[in-house]
Amino acid sequence: MAGIGFRLQKILQKDTYIDTIKAYFYSALIFSGPWILSIFSLFALGYFNPKSIDTYELVFFKTTIVYIFAFSLIFAGVLYVSLNRYISDKLYLKEAEMVVPILNSVTLLVLVCQFAAGWLFFHFQGERAYLCFISALVYAVISMVWVLLIFLSALRDYRIIAAIYFLGSAVTVGAALFLGNIFGLEGYFTGYFLGHFLIVVLFASRVFIEFPSNKIFDSDFFAFLFKNKTLVFTGVLYNMAIWIDKIIFWFSPKALIVRPCLRTMPIYDSSVFLAYLTIIPALSIFVVEVETDFYLKYRDFYSAVLEKAPYSSIKRAKTRMSESLRRSLTFVIITQGVISLLAVTFAPWIVNSAGLEPEQIPIFRITTLGAYVHSLVLILFLIISYFDFQRLALAVALTFVLSNAVFTYCTLNMAVPFWGYGYFFSALLTLAYAFYTFDFKYKRLEYITFALQPIAGHREEEG
Repeated sequence: MAGIGFRLQKILQKDTYIDTIKAYFYSALIFSGPWILSIFSLFALGYFNPKSIDTYELVFFKTTIVYIFAFSLIFAGVLYVSLNRYISDKLYLKEAEMVVPILNSVTLLVLVCQFAAGWLFFHFQGERAYLCFISALVYAVISMVWVLLIFLSALRDYRIIAAIYFLGSAVTVGAALFLGNIFGLEGYFTGYFLGHFLIVVLFASRVFIEFPSNKIFDSDFFAFLFKNKTLVFTGVLYNMAIWIDKIIFWFSPKALIVRPCLRTMPIYDSSVFLAYLTIIPALSIFVVEVETDFYLKYRDFYSAVLEKAPYSSIKRAKTRMSESLRRSLTFVIITQGVISLLAVTFAPWIVNSAGLEPEQIPIFRITTLGAYVHSLVLILFLIISYFDFQRLALAVALTFVLSNAVFTYCTLNMAVPFWGYGYFFSALLTLAYAFYTFDFKYKRLEYITFALQPIAGHREEEG
């Protein structure tokens, strides 16, 4: 997101409160757009649901959409890290004309595989033919939303991105309510599909406009994918870590069974989803402040290395990079910490305003703290990726998914107020491990750079 972060930085340079709010607003929408859109859409469709849809159908709809978001994001992890790296390499080599062929290749793969997987899942659930078809389409198109997020950072006009999100949200809710009144549950799903399909088409159109190309496909990406299996596993495991606690609750004896393979735990899910919204400021700060300033110092350091500058100059470049990283992370930790503590303090009011039950207050509080720590894990994970410490990134993702699974499982038989502690302690353990191991490697950065990597060629971590 560094590319679009620099454009948002220009708004901050105007140095007014309105412009500061605008910069962070655009950043939040671009970085967290799909999540905000899903929360808003589900809330609106649940609150204004037409009489043609009964309570069971509404629960089925919400549960299906949550499953679609969960498993589409996990699948996107197969491509996410590797695709991000591949596009970055192409742009670094000034091969911007390859962006559209990459998008076409990935789109074909995602739509075919995800539609087939979605259709099989809903077909074996015994759903009606059209409901099976439209649910599979929703699954495929939301998978494309995750993929297009990678391309958004290369776009120039953040206002267009924000406008597309707003338009897509309005169409999603409006079309679902209109068609739901006429066709019932099938109409609800159709309207939801149309809104997200519009988002995908408009985002893809912007990529085609900004990166014109005469080439249609790029088959080299798939070779890159098979060659860089560490990146593939890292993406899958990290995204799995985000959802593994919910999945464990879904398949616990206490879960609500909607269909044999469609289960939900509303008391836990809604608390965690609400807690996730509290960390949007941290993600906004990362895009606007951390990644932009840090990236400049990072680039200066490696430029000094590649230009064979004196060691004293390289050392000074590393010092400036360290100071930028420390200053930016401190700002995130303090700012998001204050926001999270306010959310914990006013939890009763927040939970009540969101229409949740009083017994969800302790779950919301601990998952808010867990989300705060999780946001720091994510930022550190992205910084680790900057330095191409691939094995470390994989180890962090593996630590997160395993600890979240084990700790969450241990809390299943505890009282409701203890639900969410597994997620919190998992994020805390992962943060401690990621920080300690990254700090160890960062202190040896010069050694890793000179002794363990071919400087003139492709940088790969050897240790």
